[in-house]
Amino acid sequence: MKNFSILRMGFVAVLALGLAACSGARFNVQDTTTAGLLTDDVPNQLIQDGNIRVGVVLPLGTKYGKIVKNALELAVIDNKGAKILMFIENSSTIGARSAARKVIAKGAEVILGPITSTAVRNVGVEARAAGIPVIAFSQDVKVAGNGIYLQSFLREKEIQKVVAFAASRGLKRFASLTPKSGFGQVVAAAFQQAASQYGSLVAAGTYTPLKSAASKTLFINDIKNFAAQAKSANADAILLPEGPSKNKNIIKVMESVGFKTSGIKFLGTSLWNKTDTNAIPQLAGSWFATANATKLNRFNSRYASLFGATPSTERAALAYDALSLVATLGRLGAAGNRFSPEAIARAGGFGGVLGHYSYNYGGVSNYSLNVMQVGGSGFKTVSSGDVAGN
Repeated sequence: MKNFSILRMGFVAVLALGLAACSGARFNVQDTTTAGLLTDDVPNQLIQDGNIRVGVVLPLGTKYGKIVKNALELAVIDNKGAKILMFIENSSTIGARSAARKVIAKGAEVILGPITSTAVRNVGVEARAAGIPVIAFSQDVKVAGNGIYLQSFLREKEIQKVVAFAASRGLKRFASLTPKSGFGQVVAAAFQQAASQYGSLVAAGTYTPLKSAASKTLFINDIKNFAAQAKSANADAILLPEGPSKNKNIIKVMESVGFKTSGIKFLGTSLWNKTDTNAIPQLAGSWFATANATKLNRFNSRYASLFGATPSTERAALAYDALSLVATLGRLGAAGNRFSPEAIARAGGFGGVLGHYSYNYGGVSNYSLNVMQVGGSGFKTVSSGDVAGN
């Protein structure tokens, strides 16, 4: 990985000793003497010195936590005129709730992160007591609301979008094949609802994730059983919600038992937005829903140029947008009121690296979603959309 230094970008970045062990980090976009006052925890209070104090709670012991941290640092660089002070605490070592207490004690006006739904709930307890909002990166809509906002692609909205588009092209007999996981349960339920709205769900299967030799046998049997169901039900559209490596294996097993993929439209989520998807010939002409794929790929390329690798999760771009939202509202409002529910859910929404989006008062971000068609030469936009429903 490249040795990326924020100092070279023209502002001060102060990392507390032991960031890997997570004592906390402080980022400052300007060389200001106030930074020295925040070496130790200070009482929870509104500090009006012209800076926007942003608390960050992330599991830095995880791959996703590190990726999100990088993206936030990149956003600070690009929003350096906003006078952002960013305090990072590692929930991997001290727990989400303790990390929230630490950033609140340093005067945070808003908290970005964490990622998992359990951690979000824990941070929310402390944030509500302090009267500040949380903008988190979970995909569990049940944790949204009451001061917690989710900067996220909700798979439910992606599925609603791609199923509606498929129905507009005459497809009515839907089938789903989803992993045996929490993610799989969410997308299966969303697909069942959308399929019932626009046609009918004629087959639904689940498969064991590939993790070992034993799971491989179960995986193959699960796929074969589904292939028989989908063929018997004359399904004309099949949901494969995961990414290209898994989809390639699934299709291979389906074809091994004589399933004809040539007459099927496969449907997917934004997890399809990888170049490897175009290399699967059976997916040619298939559709998936995502935010602006061109913009996402552009952001990923820039991230890779700075940090040495393309982010393996869309949360990087979402984190960038979250920090940019904070910078925008920080410029517009006065300390103590700039991150109010009215400000976050403002009419007109926000422009992000993933396209236009808005927040509703339920705490969920709604990105404009496009439907992309897979092809050997790349993805093609076949349906562009307004901001996904509030």
